[in-house]
Amino acid sequence: MFISRYLFALMGLFSFLFGGCSKQPAPSPQSAAQVRSSKPLAAPPEVTSEGEEGFHDLVFYIQEHKRLPDGSQSIRGSGTHRGRPLSLEVVLGPSWVAGSLGKDIPLVTYRGVVTYRSTGPDSDTFVQILDELYGTKLSPKAMGRETQFTGISLGGDPRDLAKGPVKIKLFFESGGQDDYAELYTNIQLDAHRLEMHEKDEEYRSPVVRALRAH
Repeated sequence: MFISRYLFALMGLFSFLFGGCSKQPAPSPQSAAQVRSSKPLAAPPEVTSEGEEGFHDLVFYIQEHKRLPDGSQSIRGSGTHRGRPLSLEVVLGPSWVAGSLGKDIPLVTYRGVVTYRSTGPDSDTFVQILDELYGTKLSPKAMGRETQFTGISLGGDPRDLAKGPVKIKLFFESGGQDDYAELYTNIQLDAHRLEMHEKDEEYRSPVVRALRAH
């Protein structure tokens, strides 16, 4: 009975971290250096250039990465959509707590705070384009100054991005039940890549509402 309950709980945890309809597969246990690399970017890309049918995943060029005084890491990304410049700042909080799924499961996860911040008018355009791509028809006027998410890493070490690619699942847990949302953020410094992947179509409206100015 104990073993059955343990397996049930373990399966539930994996479902919480990796489950759903997103095409982004659950990673096998691996180190940051083993996370599959993507094609390096030499300039700000068309943000939708690598999306797959049925999903609107965005890719940005990392213009700047810096460590802030409080220990946070700031990643500033830029891109274009049909000639319009877009940008945003993603900040990884200073504290990430390592976790384990068990001594026989070599997957280490890290839990912390990830913040999406506006960089100005190009971020307003970003959230407007996101509304357009998602078909949410919320017509946001601007991006909010900042939006905080709970982040759980699926690969790599978010405490030190220089070690290699990092994949993080984000959870927006503020507000009511209808405001709950999930999405993915992938960061690869050496390739200048900042990616925003959607988790599921049902989260499109909550994501736009979370990012828009209120």
